[in-house]
Amino acid sequence: MLLRRLLRLAPAFLLPKPATASNSTSLPGTRPCDALAAAGLGDILLAPTDSGYEPQMATWWSLNAQLRPWCLVLPRSTAEVSLVLTTLVAAGHGAGSWHIAVRSGGHGWPGSNSVVNGVTIDLSHLNATRYDAAANRARLQPGARWEHAYAALQAQGNVTVAGGRDGGVGVGGFLLGGGISFFSGRHGFGCDSVVNYEVVLADGSVVYANATAHADLWRALKGGAGNFGIVTRYDLQAIPSTPLLYELRYLAANYSSAVVDAVVDYAGRNASYGDDALVTFYSHDVSISPAGDTVIGVIHVNTLGNADSEEIFDGLKELPALVNVTARETMADAAAGSKLPGGTLNAGSTRTFKNNPAILRYCVQLHEQLVASLTQSIGADSFTTLMFLQPIPAYLGRLGPQQLNGGGVANMLGLENMTDGAVIWTGGIGVSTGGEAALAVAQAALNAMSAQVASFAQSVGGLVDLVYLNYADPSQDPLGSYGADNVAFLRRVAAEYDPNGVFQSRVPGGFKISRVG
Repeated sequence: MLLRRLLRLAPAFLLPKPATASNSTSLPGTRPCDALAAAGLGDILLAPTDSGYEPQMATWWSLNAQLRPWCLVLPRSTAEVSLVLTTLVAAGHGAGSWHIAVRSGGHGWPGSNSVVNGVTIDLSHLNATRYDAAANRARLQPGARWEHAYAALQAQGNVTVAGGRDGGVGVGGFLLGGGISFFSGRHGFGCDSVVNYEVVLADGSVVYANATAHADLWRALKGGAGNFGIVTRYDLQAIPSTPLLYELRYLAANYSSAVVDAVVDYAGRNASYGDDALVTFYSHDVSISPAGDTVIGVIHVNTLGNADSEEIFDGLKELPALVNVTARETMADAAAGSKLPGGTLNAGSTRTFKNNPAILRYCVQLHEQLVASLTQSIGADSFTTLMFLQPIPAYLGRLGPQQLNGGGVANMLGLENMTDGAVIWTGGIGVSTGGEAALAVAQAALNAMSAQVASFAQSVGGLVDLVYLNYADPSQDPLGSYGADNVAFLRRVAAEYDPNGVFQSRVPGGFKISRVG
């Protein structure tokens, strides 16, 4: 198992447990932190002087996302989230400017889930998972990591859900941004399986958003991110847990043409192939390839464990693989063994384009240029890259209303009218040495690559509006990419449930509907 995880380029590691807050009666010395202590919340506060503060900051995945607030507050219940939020809102801005951040799993970009001048509401202790067999619902709290949620569901009812593929990712951010799953070909995006949300609004009230109550909020949360309140529980429709067929192949870069053909083939498939998932990535990592050569990873999953479904994989199976791993395993085991390693400074960007092989080949060319440029500027052993090409068949955007026994609804991503298959391109760079200066160089290079991808796709009539929120860079506008009707809908819902704009101005991290042009 250890070898398999190392070969996946995503070794599993144990995340530190959420820190226990200090019981000290001394106040942290800033207005909002003092207000939380005065409200009786001192036992769930962590100040920089507390021994648990730095270990908790280390649970953020990316080093450059570890922004250190005046204090962390770690609520243990929905009632405590309500008290924390109302206390902070009542504390006001004072003479200076300070803000509130909300963190679930800590995988977002810098500033999306923590803050320097202010308080971070860290939901790490809200991490329970419970299976309700009578309703066939999985009730997940936002601070749970997917590997633990899957394991709990497996143990409680031999069920799973359409959730994250990386076991270290948190439940909350994944579902609020959409959520691409191995089960997406049958069940759509992860948010499409959410039956009910428990939400703490800015005034401290708790509402339950579903098809029959607060239905507008229910729909808005399916891709609308943190614009309305703090979600403290997600109820998802559960599905039977069948051992997956998981196949991973690593190929040399000279087989890229065959990989592109496989992605194009899959993105053009119809719903009869919905039990299969295909993920491809290109990587520069001298710990894997000391010569600095790009390695291609191809993951094929059949969610029913069917080995006879491999037609879409046949062309690649005949190629000589550097590594070939095939296993049948639960979703819990797959997620636990597929965690991207953190602890580096990270840059990212994403685009979506039509299923045109010329665009994919151009992305491959740009990746090689990116690696060559960064090798020269910051050194080959100072960075790693991951360029994902994820096929999105045309039918996937229409699966939302078909979920929940036909009682689902179209999510916010705006793909329901997509007529052609598409591919989500995602570029990521991890910088291990050279600090912020090297990161700035890497981010600039990746931004330039992203712009080139978009320009070329536009030039051949292949650019798709969607900027997938869960992979987007802070400079991008995923909410604005959802289309005019969905943007207007999100504005109306935000105004109704947060009339004072607390989640636009006081909780400014992440993508905000008020900032859409």
